[in-house]
Amino acid sequence: MEPTAVTDPRIGIVLQERYRILQRLAAGGMGVVYRGERLELGRAVAIKFLHSWMAADESFQRRFQIEAQAMSRLSHPCCVSVIDHGVHEGAPFMVMDFVTGQTLRTLLREGGPLPVKRALGIVRQVLAGLAHAHAQGIVHRDIKPENILLTEAIGLGDQVRILDFGLAKLRDTVSGLTTGLAVGTPSYMAPEQIRAGEIDARTDVYSVGVLLFELLTGAKPFNGERAAEVMSQHQVAPLPTLASIRPEAGFSQQLEAAVRKAMAKQPVDRFQSATDFAATLEALPDMSAPSGSHAVQSPPATSSSANEATVPSRPQKTASDSRTLVPPRDKRPMLAVGAAGVLLVGLGAALLWPDAQQTQPATSAPSSVAKSSPAPKQQPAPSEKPATSAQEETVPPEDLPNIEQIERWVKEGERRRDQALRALASLRAQYPQSAYAPYLEGHVNFDNLRWVDGLASYSAALRNNPAYRTDAKLIRNVIRCLVSDRFHTKCSDFLVREVGAPAVPFLEEAARSDPYANVQSRAARLLPRVKARR
Repeated sequence: MEPTAVTDPRIGIVLQERYRILQRLAAGGMGVVYRGERLELGRAVAIKFLHSWMAADESFQRRFQIEAQAMSRLSHPCCVSVIDHGVHEGAPFMVMDFVTGQTLRTLLREGGPLPVKRALGIVRQVLAGLAHAHAQGIVHRDIKPENILLTEAIGLGDQVRILDFGLAKLRDTVSGLTTGLAVGTPSYMAPEQIRAGEIDARTDVYSVGVLLFELLTGAKPFNGERAAEVMSQHQVAPLPTLASIRPEAGFSQQLEAAVRKAMAKQPVDRFQSATDFAATLEALPDMSAPSGSHAVQSPPATSSSANEATVPSRPQKTASDSRTLVPPRDKRPMLAVGAAGVLLVGLGAALLWPDAQQTQPATSAPSSVAKSSPAPKQQPAPSEKPATSAQEETVPPEDLPNIEQIERWVKEGERRRDQALRALASLRAQYPQSAYAPYLEGHVNFDNLRWVDGLASYSAALRNNPAYRTDAKLIRNVIRCLVSDRFHTKCSDFLVREVGAPAVPFLEEAARSDPYANVQSRAARLLPRVKARR
């Protein structure tokens, strides 16, 4: 809990002559949550404000109003309801029940997997609350341990409260705000949700299946270093069994089958409602995990050729290795609503990139200079042949001091990002003709959504060695920028002017199968421009 900020001007004010703000509790990407009280009644309430810098944006205000509208329609013991809402000095706010307890995330972190009986009891309550929400036309779309609060009701034991219906899609409301967007948290998203497809109650059923899997095993069913890896597994990878994670727990086949059905890839193969899922759990044998059995094994490793390409090795001196690089796909910064940390994927800076396990387009295969960029005097394969004069690295990567250390820092991602950028900037100053240093710098910048800086780095790499125009990693990194409402034009211009023909098969791939509608449409519109530059 965040301590009260004495400089917060909202502390002490009274809203609508009814609610006094007492304490700042937490802040998220979109909102700030306060503890307050209902005057005269002395009732504790929670008050959520939209950040002032977002409040001026009409689309964000509309999303906030939709959240308030959705939550005000909920009236169930397992759902947190909205009591009131309004606007103060241009900032929308909502007043909610004030509830305390611990989230399931905290419970899992501190105690590991739960006994079967307790896990099933919790999940049945979650399903009861969702069944009520679905009956109101509300799909939560972000069920995860962080959004399930657990309190202990005297005489009743565990009491579930589902938090944050801020991503709810009202089936009877045409908002236009989420068209073409994937909204949710990657580890708990249903395949159709990842593809920004049709969302309904069965989407929540899938997420509850993931939640149950994690409560029983202490591990998520699908894991990866990058969000796109996890999203790909949800779409195509077989579901591991509960027993493969905790073989000592003695899970029944009926329980395995229930989880498997809840997490079916196709909605038609799942439980068709939260009520159906809950009824199946209710009928399961009353089981419990062995006493003291909290050891959690790691789920089986998923083999992926993309894993070795997080950071490319520097260009080699032989042309025999022509493996295509896949760009690093980490979790993109996402906007959170209030303290619950919900994710909006695809809204400008809030980005998730597609499948990390894509393969290179079959046609016009570009060369992968990151793995096989030719050394001086090297002749590439005919289908990969850039201009001969462009194949020489004026400063061979192996001659750059500390380059292996810098590559390791780049591999470590955000934790070593600043060190990597400082070291690469130093190298570029010392060796202004190097192409590999700005090429690596471009990767770091794109990994951290520094689109403009990344384009500048890539431009420097291309000036010093135009053979990088055919690099798959560079091209895909720039294409993923098409999801940005603010910077897609700059990235489009870069692909036209500085990459040209080698980008065509990748743009065709994105236009055909990218999971985000805005990337598909922008790639399709860009193709004629790039082809015209051939």
